[in-house]
Amino acid sequence: MNIGQVIKILRIQRKMTQEQIALEADMATSNISRIEKGLRQPSQKVLQKLAKALGTKPSVLYAACEQPLSNIPNFLKQKEQEENNKGNNEENVEHLLLKHDSQAVLKLFSELTPDNKSLLLEQLKALHRWQRKQDQ
Repeated sequence: MNIGQVIKILRIQRKMTQEQIALEADMATSNISRIEKGLRQPSQKVLQKLAKALGTKPSVLYAACEQPLSNIPNFLKQKEQEENNKGNNEENVEHLLLKHDSQAVLKLFSELTPDNKSLLLEQLKALHRWQRKQDQ
């Protein structure tokens, strides 16, 4: 099994777009596409970023690669439930620690249409790239 296929399955389970994963992992959307299609193998550093963006660990992605294709979605759901059971307290604390501004942004973002979400994500990426250039 190709690790890119596992990443795609997990991304779809999480109801995320390639653009969202790219933004979270600080990568180009085209790289996510190439990885998912098996045209590019992610380095360890990239795999760690992708796993974090997907809310999992690289070891879970590797373990999923060892599963038959038909078992991967259930395997990933099972691992997610295991992690949720472990991390419920940690997640609650993190949620409480979100600043008021962050909560407001997340609420507004959740109310956007899918097209507007994509547009906003592209604008944020452009702003982020511009800011990084300014910082250099």
